[in-house]
Amino acid sequence: MLAARLAALVSVVLAAAACTDAASDDASTPTDDASSASAAPVPPEAIEDPEAAAIAAYTRYWDTLTAAAAAPDGDYSEFDAISADQALEYAVAIESEAFENGNRMIGTVGLNPSVKDAVIGDDLTQVIVRDCADTSGMQTLNQDGEPVAGESYGPQEVQARVELIAGMWIITVLAIQEVGSCVPDD
Repeated sequence: MLAARLAALVSVVLAAAACTDAASDDASTPTDDASSASAAPVPPEAIEDPEAAAIAAYTRYWDTLTAAAAAPDGDYSEFDAISADQALEYAVAIESEAFENGNRMIGTVGLNPSVKDAVIGDDLTQVIVRDCADTSGMQTLNQDGEPVAGESYGPQEVQARVELIAGMWIITVLAIQEVGSCVPDD
């Protein structure tokens, strides 16, 4: 079901915008502000440490998808500079479904990415980022502003392959597990 994929991916997306502590948000209601106003993050390409740059690229991917999911407009070009292959196809499919159905995402999701593995060399630089994204603080709304029935939210294990390609940190593979597949760090 594409609606479930939308909720799963976009819920992770929202985490990058608001890295919240799930324990402090238990009583809160999702708001209509999908992204928090804050200082612009340092572009991953400006970070010398490859593992830190990969984490920044992972966060940038979710920031971009968060903005797209909060106000889907059918323009998918913003994903071209930050993703490729399966991760690009997935982001476009998620925004496309939201746009076509008139859905949007609100609220926040907690991200806490870490490096699981890395291959850093002259010819190949790949980093596997692991995360337990908690989507409890978000919600999918339909075109009338009503919650979409049947959506589930909670902690989900995410793994992403981040590659340095032609001087750009790009997400190429993204795997999101079902809700309940991990326990977020406190």
